[in-house]
Amino acid sequence: MNLSYEDIEHLFHEHRYEVTRSLYRMVRCEQTAADLTQETFMRLVNLAQTSSVMYPRALLFKTATNLAIDYLRKGKSEQHSGEALELALEVPSGAPSAERTILDKQRLQIFLNAINTLPQRSREAFLLHRVHDCSYREIATRLNISESAVEKLIMRALLYCRRALQEHDTD
Repeated sequence: MNLSYEDIEHLFHEHRYEVTRSLYRMVRCEQTAADLTQETFMRLVNLAQTSSVMYPRALLFKTATNLAIDYLRKGKSEQHSGEALELALEVPSGAPSAERTILDKQRLQIFLNAINTLPQRSREAFLLHRVHDCSYREIATRLNISESAVEKLIMRALLYCRRALQEHDTD
């Protein structure tokens, strides 16, 4: 997805304190951390509408971390640069690992397969409720069944999907 200026502004306001605090732990200077936070925002604004971003929060923190590392490498920190640089490199990325991404994709595929193998009525009730946000009453009217039957269909579908995921997780 391309980030708009509004998306970046919202992201910045939502995570500014976290970013500044994380930067402070790296550079050990409040003013420098604040300056690097602003620089992070400016870098993201320059990316607006030009780059496709899958994980905006991860990009925010990775950009901030990279700026702190650049700052420390240039020797502008009053702290011992080598020690501070090591601390900065230890800051975890907000992006999921490659392994986590693969596992999540596998679990999503298993979930979709489970939904597709549900009996027709259960699948329809489940999708109407979870995807299309229909109430039990709306689903009952549409399927010409009672609300209690809708509830049972959805519960069975949820249990079936949960079992499919649990079987995958134990493999």
